[in-house]
Amino acid sequence: MMQREMEQKSAGQNGTGQKPAGHKIKRSVTIYSWHRQVEAGMLTWEDCIKAAAKMGCSGIELLGQLYFRYCPEALDEDIESWKELMWTYGTQMICHDFFVDMTMYAHRRLTVREGVDIIRRHALFAKKLNCPIIRLGGTALPEITKAAIPVLEDLGIKMGQELHNGASSFAMPWTQKLLEVIEQSGSKYIGIIPDMSMFTKHIGERNIQFGIAQGVDETLARDVAAMFEKVSNEDFRSYCAELMEKAEDDATKDWLSMIYRMEYFDPSILTKLAPHIVHCHGKFYEMDDNNEETTIDYPGIIKALIDGGYNGYISAEYEGAPINNDTFEPFRRYEKMLDKYLGKFPDANFPDWPDARPATDTQGGFFTPLQQAIDGTLKNWYDDGECTGFSVDVRSFYYRGVPLALFESAYVQVDGQVYGPEDMRVLVDGELFEFKDMCDVTLHYWNKGYPAKLIIRKPGGLSQGWHEVSAIAEIRAYYMREGFAPRRRSISFAKPLKMKVDN
Repeated sequence: MMQREMEQKSAGQNGTGQKPAGHKIKRSVTIYSWHRQVEAGMLTWEDCIKAAAKMGCSGIELLGQLYFRYCPEALDEDIESWKELMWTYGTQMICHDFFVDMTMYAHRRLTVREGVDIIRRHALFAKKLNCPIIRLGGTALPEITKAAIPVLEDLGIKMGQELHNGASSFAMPWTQKLLEVIEQSGSKYIGIIPDMSMFTKHIGERNIQFGIAQGVDETLARDVAAMFEKVSNEDFRSYCAELMEKAEDDATKDWLSMIYRMEYFDPSILTKLAPHIVHCHGKFYEMDDNNEETTIDYPGIIKALIDGGYNGYISAEYEGAPINNDTFEPFRRYEKMLDKYLGKFPDANFPDWPDARPATDTQGGFFTPLQQAIDGTLKNWYDDGECTGFSVDVRSFYYRGVPLALFESAYVQVDGQVYGPEDMRVLVDGELFEFKDMCDVTLHYWNKGYPAKLIIRKPGGLSQGWHEVSAIAEIRAYYMREGFAPRRRSISFAKPLKMKVDN
């Protein structure tokens, strides 16, 4: 019997489907999952909290930069408004997500002390919100985690490093070094946050169909999915790497670069690591009509957590498509699945669900060159009464606010002519920057949901009348540039918008 089959057979015996007794596992929702709908104006953050409470989830996990414009130095009025929402719906913010960007500067890595200072600022932010846990995403140096212990202990805030399929899974030497730091420290204020993507049994049909829709040969896609279930994680990565070398089209290369992150580990590892788990990310990909996750070994996961005595939250996180055109339906099914394994949680008595239409006009992955120019914002630009160029506002499709040092490049295409960073200045939150000068601006953020104005140098500006405009703004994020993530091969603009210049 192949290794993968042995692992899956073992995992299948772990889950009986019966409700276990005696656990203290609680439920939460990572409302980042709905940020596209909020950005599109189809939901408010209050709608998201209301939906989470109605599902029976008492905990709220939030990427603070989505709600708090100046996170982690949030305004007192925003902090109070958030606390009011928590009180209104009987919920608690139980985890704040943040990152230590090791590539904050283009020319060097972040130092340990700089990393600790970022942690300190976010821990202070969490303390103001009565939030007990902060989640460190990505792959920050284990030395940073170790050096941050006195800060976290002083503030009484726990920090968990997210472990995720791909660059930060159990298979990585980096992860083993982190676990050594945690175990040797003896501190209860540092730990791990496992993401359930590491326990993927099958490559789901949604991922297969996505590849086919992008141009991947169906036979190849299904062969890859079948191979995933037959070989070890390491052999599967090697298999995908070989296929990428042979692939002649970008669609196949991009799909394989996403798929070879998939991994399966025996969930019993969670029992062993339970003393170090401060929070759990309940990632899920596909929920069927029987309220079961078809790709991830949830029976094995839940049993392992209970056997290990884990008593924290499982925070539902979904990055997939709506079901039956309903944004909340995948979450309802997920919570009903947990009812089977954890015992039924009562729904809250709120009379109505928020409007749950999917925001299909704004959905897209990190690597998709969606239209970022904001319709109706094309104007000529004047300095001291002289027309020196033109401007257009852009939105960021990246899922969090970033310091301007990570705003790496931008391109605007007008009537077929392309303008790059060397031709532009940037206006962000009231301050004007030369693009080249933003490389060391670390405390001024371009926040999610707020536009940046790109100002293009073109003496005399644009002629009055209609123009075709498209724009791309690129963010440098270390976990998209290293490890498993593909690199951009060329500038690819989305379908242009028609905008009128009348000034």
